[in-house]
Amino acid sequence: MSAPLTKEFLAEEVRRYHHFITLALWLAAITGLEIVLIFVPLPLAVIFTLLCLLSAVKFFAVILWFMHLIYDHRLLFWVFVSGLALAFATFTALLTLFHVDCIDTKWFS
Repeated sequence: MSAPLTKEFLAEEVRRYHHFITLALWLAAITGLEIVLIFVPLPLAVIFTLLCLLSAVKFFAVILWFMHLIYDHRLLFWVFVSGLALAFATFTALLTLFHVDCIDTKWFS
């Protein structure tokens, strides 16, 4: 049998619900900014950098709130971040290892 719902519990759930709606609106606004940014006449490096930064902000916002990491114990957050860092390091190492300038292409012609 479940425990009765208390006013404090319901108030917390309503607060979290409003956080999710607010976050969804912010994510929509950032996505709109990304779309507008594509058409702004700026150097390609600036556009690419800004798009990467905005994507990282959106990624961590979704991870923290929609995966509920912001409400969990901090250890779980650091476990997730360490796994993410390990995956990024592996990806970077593989890109460096198999860079197109390092591949002997005489076998492919």
